Amino acid sequence: MATAPLTAAIRAQAPGDEAQVKAAFVYNFIKFVDWPSDVVQRSGDSIVVAVIGDGGVADAAEHLLGGKQVGDRRVVVRRLKADQSLAGVHAIFVTETDAKKVHRVLDGASGHPILSIGDAGGFAASGGIIGLVIEDRKVRFEIDQDAADSAGLKISSKLLALSRVVHSKTKSGERP
Repeated sequence: MATAPLTAAIRAQAPGDEAQVKAAFVYNFIKFVDWPSDVVQRSGDSIVVAVIGDGGVADAAEHLLGGKQVGDRRVVVRRLKADQSLAGVHAIFVTETDAKKVHRVLDGASGHPILSIGDAGGFAASGGIIGLVIEDRKVRFEIDQDAADSAGLKISSKLLALSRVVHSKTKSGERP
């Protein structure tokens, strides 16, 4: 896998298109993650991404991701509420800002091979796998490798090399 699209997304950021940049990051993250083989076989020909939350970032993600391809698999987007089931979902993009709702979503994903991506501050350090952060007016990202391992996901070393690795503040699987 080439890191050129992700590296280009990092470089080509203008302040006015933060929502589109975050949506592009989500798409690129999916390309650099491997799910367990039994999950891939069960899901057929699609990768299901749940967008949880409202606002411009959620809208941009739904618009950009819908109908895209990752390899030979079609990306299908579902818009879900924080308390809805994540059954059949491969990745979640949480744009929700209410901390209780974010924790509810992460609790629902816990123990399942679901890539959790969020744009709330401290998302990765709170048990999510990938957190988008703004630094120097640019979108960057943090990855909690332990959370990815717990979910049974393998993140490409190329993606890890571009990230800041964090460790969740959890003890024995419980969120703060």
